[in-house]
Amino acid sequence: MAKIYTRGGDKGQTGLPGERRVSKTDQLFEVLGFLDQTNAQIGLAISLARQEKDENPVPTLERVQRMLLTIGSALASEAGFQETILQKLTTEVTWMEGVIDKLDEELPLLRNFILVGGTPAGATLHLVRTSVRQTERQFHRLGGKQKPAEAAQYLNRLSDFFFQIARYYNFKHNRKEAIWKP
Repeated sequence: MAKIYTRGGDKGQTGLPGERRVSKTDQLFEVLGFLDQTNAQIGLAISLARQEKDENPVPTLERVQRMLLTIGSALASEAGFQETILQKLTTEVTWMEGVIDKLDEELPLLRNFILVGGTPAGATLHLVRTSVRQTERQFHRLGGKQKPAEAAQYLNRLSDFFFQIARYYNFKHNRKEAIWKP
């Protein structure tokens, strides 16, 4: 049985595909770490939705989890982003925009900032949105070819997507949004 630990990173370097060793302080690992954090938070939202007896968002959230893993593996790969992955991201952006628009038709018109919260799953979905924004900021610190426009567009749309998903989840669970008043 293979061990989970390799000891290869004990001196501050991590292995990537292609037998490359890269410093753990490299900006790429900041992005990969935030992708991982976002993915874990989505997993928490799925778990909470299931506790709330709501399987409806699970396939959608798992679809996003798969794409985040795809983005991370492509960023870490020696070859970088491949054409099929870039095309997939473009397709996923179009899908997310369709979901956002569909949910927008059912949601109450938003004219103010809201205080995030709602059900445990709904609040966690808002937390995911903030994690996506952190990931996006870290992504934009990458240099040149490491930062394809399609991935930037996907991450930008993803935060809008989670804002709507969180609002919709709370709406479907009869949790009224608290309007922010200064």
